[in-house]
Amino acid sequence: AEEVPDTLLLAEAFWLMEGYFVRSLGMHRVYNSAFMNMLRDEQNQKYRDVIKHTIEFDPEILKRYVNFMNNPDEEPAILQFGSGDKYFGVCAMMSTLPGLPMFGHGQFEGYREKYGMEYRKSYWDEMDDEGLIYHHLNVITPILKHRGIFSGAENFRLFDFYQEDGSVNENVFAYSNHSTAGKGLFIFNNSNHPASGVLLRSASWKDRTNEKLKNEVLSEGLLLEGSKANYIIFSDVMTGEEFIRHSKDLSENGLHLVLDAYKCHVFLSVCEVRDTPDQKYRKICE
Repeated sequence: AEEVPDTLLLAEAFWLMEGYFVRSLGMHRVYNSAFMNMLRDEQNQKYRDVIKHTIEFDPEILKRYVNFMNNPDEEPAILQFGSGDKYFGVCAMMSTLPGLPMFGHGQFEGYREKYGMEYRKSYWDEMDDEGLIYHHLNVITPILKHRGIFSGAENFRLFDFYQEDGSVNENVFAYSNHSTAGKGLFIFNNSNHPASGVLLRSASWKDRTNEKLKNEVLSEGLLLEGSKANYIIFSDVMTGEEFIRHSKDLSENGLHLVLDAYKCHVFLSVCEVRDTPDQKYRKICE
């Protein structure tokens, strides 16, 4: 870096050494094995802690991680995560976190052969899983087309999912982000148990303007006015459904959600509208 400043420094680091390579050694990009291993094994609290510690130190480091679900040294993604809701939840998370999403060879097609670095060709005569490809094109590809919303770290906000008893459900990953390309909200229950709770206040992150820790409520993370006359409209890429919530209620009480096992929402097209004189949006919301 001193002798040839334009060099792009890439690191392959494992055993949770990723943070050391980007914080202390100054690597520009590092493979983030924690993403694959912890989400596969549902060590959700540990991975939420990884994100929390990173944004408390410097949120910009999130942009240096290369997140993946398989690589030539690991089993194919379909063998580690399956091909159902868990797989697509983790894949959507990989597609919406700051940093670089890395898809393995044959991941969209559902290939089960483990391709080593020394492979010149495949040895198994595998057929493409057309259904899996179709679902990728309908769910994951539209998210990737909106990477501009999620790729930055400056406006990334991680939220706790509070249950009725006041405890935090560590199995639920929830974060918002925004840029000139729009606003987005991601929620994923990486567990085979249903979850119910509310998103309201973010985890702390370091504000680089004054080097102090800050947090925000959900409406601030999504740049909402929270006015009594306004309503929030947002659509879910995963299901194609559209939702409406009262702006002031969301600002004061947060977003209440009931999540089935491995349920994932990727809310895009988040917009705030003022109600019409005939209160059209109030009637729709009610």
